[in-house]
Formats: sequence, C-alpha cells, structure tokens
Amino acid sequence: MNPFKKFGFLSIYLMILLSNGVFLLTHGQFTWTTVVFAYGLVPLVDALLGKDKNNVSKEDFERLMNDRFFDTVVYSLVYVHLFQLCLAVIAILTYEMTLFQWIGYVLSLGIFSGTMINVAHELGHRSSKVAQFHAKLTLMTVCYVHFFIEHNRGHHVWVATPQDPATARKGQSIYAFWWQSITGSFLSALAIEKRLLERNKAPFWSAKNNMIWAVVLPLVFGGALTALGSLMIGRFAWEVLPFFFGQSTVAILLLESVNYIEHYGIMRREIAPGKYERVNPLHSWNANHLFSNLVLFQLQRHSDHHAYASRPYQVLRHFDESPQLPFGYPLMILMATVPPLWFSVMDKRLEQWQTNAYDAQHISQIQREFA
Repeated sequence: MNPFKKFGFLSIYLMILLSNGVFLLTHGQFTWTTVVFAYGLVPLVDALLGKDKNNVSKEDFERLMNDRFFDTVVYSLVYVHLFQLCLAVIAILTYEMTLFQWIGYVLSLGIFSGTMINVAHELGHRSSKVAQFHAKLTLMTVCYVHFFIEHNRGHHVWVATPQDPATARKGQSIYAFWWQSITGSFLSALAIEKRLLERNKAPFWSAKNNMIWAVVLPLVFGGALTALGSLMIGRFAWEVLPFFFGQSTVAILLLESVNYIEHYGIMRREIAPGKYERVNPLHSWNANHLFSNLVLFQLQRHSDHHAYASRPYQVLRHFDESPQLPFGYPLMILMATVPPLWFSVMDKRLEQWQTNAYDAQHISQIQREFA
C-alpha cells in the first residue's frame, strides 16, 4: 500500500477540522460545512482522483494486518466523536442560531455520526472485547445499539434474500426501504436476542437481555448530555434533546441509505427450501472511487466484506466481477432520494447483473478468484 493511500484514511479528520473550524470561525453562523463536504467536495474529489482497483499484495497482507496505525485511526475517532457531541451541546446553548442554521448543524453532526456508525461497523465485526465495547459505545450515541446484534447475526446470514430487511427489492424506493429496514432490523434483533436468551435459559426481562440495554443506554446518554447542558446554563437545557435525537435520526437514515445502495435488487439463488448459495462478489454493489473509499474506510468494497466479515478495512479487495455503481456512495445517496432517477440508472444495471450473474463460466471464474 502506498503512503498516499495509507495516510489517506485520515481524510475523515479533514471533515472534522473543516466542520469545527468553519463553525468556530463564524461563531456558529455557518453550520452546513459537513453537508457541503460530504455531498459536494467528496464527489468532486472522486471525479478528479478517479478509481482505485489495486489490491494489497500477498507480501504486504500480514504487515498491514499487524500495522497499528489502522487501528489507531478508528479507535481515536470514537473518542473524538464523544468530544464533538459534548462540544455540540455547549455550542447549541451558547450561540444563537436561526432555524436554518440549527437544521444545518443537526445535519452536519448527523452526517459525521453516520460515518461513526461505519466505524462501529468495522469494530463490531472483530472478536476483541475491546473492539466490541467501542462499537457498542459508538452505536449508543446514535440510538442504534441493536445494529450490533442484527447486523452480525441477521444481515450477514440473510443478505440478498427475502428474509433480510436490509436488502432492498427491485423497484422499491429508498423511502419505503427506510421503513422496512428500520422496523424490520429492530424486530429481527429482538427475535435474535430472544432466541439467545432461551438457549441460555435466561429470562427476557433481565440484565442479560442486550435489547433492553440497546433501548436504555441511548436514553441515559441523552440524559447525561442534557444534564451537562443544564449545569452549564443553570436551567433545564431542553434544546439538547431534540438536537441529540435529531442527529441520531440523520445518522440512522444515512446508514439505511447506504444499505439501500449496497444491496438494491440483488438476490442470491435459493438452492434448497430456505437455503441459499454462499455469498460471493456478485452479491453486493461496489464502488472503487478513491476518495470516498478513504473517507468510508473502503466500505464500498462491500462484496469482500460480506464474504469475510472480520477482514479489516485496510486489506479489503476489489473484484472486477462485482456489480459496480456509477459513482461513490455520497452521490449515489443523493440519486436515491429521487426515485425516478435512481430507477432509470440502476434498474438497467440490475438487469445486466441478472443476465450475467449465473453464467456458468462467470461463476467458475468467480469461485477461482474468490478463493
């Protein structure tokens, strides 16, 4: 891996510096910086830098797996995020903002919180208890702790099948998908946790039920932020609660938008009743646009992640055979918010995938390269 790409994973800190820097320099008057960065600057730099199809060599694989730099980046972001939320509480109680400015600030913090769900996603797939603790801690800050349960034990099992609420159907709008995935994922996590409790002979209403903690902990955290603000200004800081839940909503919708574009319309073959073919590089939409991959820790190399969920972000691979998105995730999310535009672009690509996906020669090539 060349130094530009290695240190390019620090690009997310550019978002932090720009957002906080502009916000502080304007005394809270310009609050839309992160929105401009994510949906303006990132697609522009993607277009300028182009795509990156390079994979890590076998010689570099072990070295990169053991390079602490990559862990330091994601772990440090957890604490930066917590610090930013505390600063945000101070900011909304200190600066006078118009409704337009307040909305911009909630969107900006929510977009960054959405990228933090990606950090939690990276850490949540690791076997280390320390990594899993940091994943849950981060998910607590966006009211989505149950994602840890459902994503690992539900989505990765049922992806690209009708049983997966986080897989969008062909012709389904992003707005219908949001409802399907948010409600379906919560109910799926509840069912998974209930089965685990029954297996361990533990009662549902007990401290061992992780779904109870998934609901309680974000409320406690939101209450703690409110208490911090209240102590600072000497009255009940009610403004903190709509801010906290507002940025959480933005982060959740951003996550589910990513789910939408990653899995839109792609389905695995059912090889027996209720049993599906193994996930391979054909079963997720991918994008190799360099800059957005750096900001998102190569989440856009999604097929390799689904095949090897514990593979760290720095060594995720590109496959030419994987279905490819025309743009990086930020621009694709904007496109998805206009369903007729999305369908006109993506349905043609989906039909092409359906035509080629089960060509015998194609499958044979996939199996050789995916080994």
